[in-house]
Amino acid sequence: MRSYAADISSLAEEFQQRFRDFAAIEKEITLFPSPFSVDPDDAPDHLQLELIELQCGAECRSRHQQLPLVDFYRQLDNGRFQEIRTFAKKMLSLFGSTYLCEKTFSVMNINKNRLRTRLSDSHLRDILRIKTTVFEPDLAYLLQSRSQYHPSH
Repeated sequence: MRSYAADISSLAEEFQQRFRDFAAIEKEITLFPSPFSVDPDDAPDHLQLELIELQCGAECRSRHQQLPLVDFYRQLDNGRFQEIRTFAKKMLSLFGSTYLCEKTFSVMNINKNRLRTRLSDSHLRDILRIKTTVFEPDLAYLLQSRSQYHPSH
């Protein structure tokens, strides 16, 4: 029982630390998806001048509305918006890994609950690998090759 209490206490502290980490970058988190609605004075010092230039450009504002966020930051001129592009890469890497983590746990919970009695660790590992990998199987080829090996089916 004490080991469970220690584990739970450790998890609770880690959870609290994660929220403190997010609170420390709250302004950056707000800036990332909405660079046109943030007051440049509230942005980190190294981004302020580029942010003012970005906000003054009608073409940039239009592209922000039309393009997916990743594509918007990717198309920004690296010479004029080097700091903002570096900032965007940092934020994308942060949210990209968080998304993958959430997706993994979601898949694991769905499959563990649905298949609780029949699911081994090896099966779960295989399911997680499939669900978190960008892979499109060639079903037509697989079915054709299966029918060649098993003509009676």
